[in-house]
Amino acid sequence: MGYLYLALALFGGVSKGLCGKKVSGDMHSFRDCLFINGMRMLFCLAIGFAMVLVQGDMAGLALTAESFGIYMLSAVGMTVFCVCWMYAYRTEAYIFLNIFTMLGTIITCILGFIFYDEPIRWNQWLGMVILLGAVMIMSKYNRELKGKFTLKGILILILGCTGSAVADFSQKVYMAEVGESAAVYNFYGYGFGFVMLAIAMIVMNLLGDKNVLTPAVISKKNVFIYFAMSACLFLNTTTKTLAAGLLSTAQIYPVLQGANLIVSILMAHILFHERINWKSIAGICCAFAGLMVMRML
Repeated sequence: MGYLYLALALFGGVSKGLCGKKVSGDMHSFRDCLFINGMRMLFCLAIGFAMVLVQGDMAGLALTAESFGIYMLSAVGMTVFCVCWMYAYRTEAYIFLNIFTMLGTIITCILGFIFYDEPIRWNQWLGMVILLGAVMIMSKYNRELKGKFTLKGILILILGCTGSAVADFSQKVYMAEVGESAAVYNFYGYGFGFVMLAIAMIVMNLLGDKNVLTPAVISKKNVFIYFAMSACLFLNTTTKTLAAGLLSTAQIYPVLQGANLIVSILMAHILFHERINWKSIAGICCAFAGLMVMRML
């Protein structure tokens, strides 16, 4: 059952990435980025509340100091990742971003080891080192397609990857410490995420930011895409949360990232016209090797 949840998480994650890549071309300012992510958080909040009602988990909405901290951890990690990756979609190669995200696996596994004594065997440490090598190779491929990295671009990648890892780890924390309802977890995570983005836009107004939303960002077509993105994002996080209750961190994320890599290669080549050369092949093979080594018994 755990791997079935991972298959659903893969579908949601890939579909979410496709939607994000599509709407990122219409984004022209930080305000646009906040609005796009705020809309999908809002839609996810509505979907989450509907799921809570359907599952009869209203009692689980009661907040405690412990659960509040977990929900905030999820919201911060998820919001940072969504905002950073929306920018990264505009400037970096799609397949490079998918491999770079794998570095979050390293952070998540280390956090699982530190806080929950989940063992990290020698082969998993070796696999993590190989993943670092894959990212180094793919960075050269990305430079050929998109040009040299900027300091701003590097910071966005690091922040986004860290946010993704923190959000993933919060799922493990929730299932270990609370474990009542994945729907409640996602409802509060998206709810707090929406509030943070709304506050950020209010602060921008107070600071005198004069930018207005790009017309394409608020078009009916894109609003529909935001809803589709939200449904996929909700499916991804919900099923990963359920999988976290059945599988260890080191089981979940290498498998999920490996399958995601296969699909992403096809998407990048067919839909985004990212040509395959020896550097991309070497980076992809290195990433596969790292994931396979991590999965060795």
